Amino acid sequence: MTATMTDLHTLPIEARRRVVEQLVCGLPGGRPGELSFEQPWEIRAFALAVAAHKAGEYRWPAFQGALIDSIKEWETQNPGLTDPSWSYYEHWVTALETVLGEAGVIESSTVEERTQEVLATPANRNHHEAHLEPIAIDPARS
Repeated sequence: MTATMTDLHTLPIEARRRVVEQLVCGLPGGRPGELSFEQPWEIRAFALAVAAHKAGEYRWPAFQGALIDSIKEWETQNPGLTDPSWSYYEHWVTALETVLGEAGVIESSTVEERTQEVLATPANRNHHEAHLEPIAIDPARS
């Protein structure tokens, strides 16, 4: 099943999960004892970048260049590379925002507005935790 970024959100949740599974099922594993992704948002960022590329939203060399630029900028601001704020996937997200912005797929103001909405959401809303059990909806509340 191939879906573009513009119609992926229209798919049922199970179909979206299959798309993501197809994107990541062939990933090579990390070194023994290491995780490829430390946080759930990292695999989402990875899957979004791959899905957008496969949908033709940007060219991969442009993403690679933006990723390199983001990392170089961080290294310039953090000499010695000992800053614990280092996050490879934060650079991944920055690169994705850059190439999608340059391609006219997203606007930086929209990304900034949505970021502020997410950051304003209380942490106890559990949006940061993975929930593996099915979600039940009370029909009386519909």
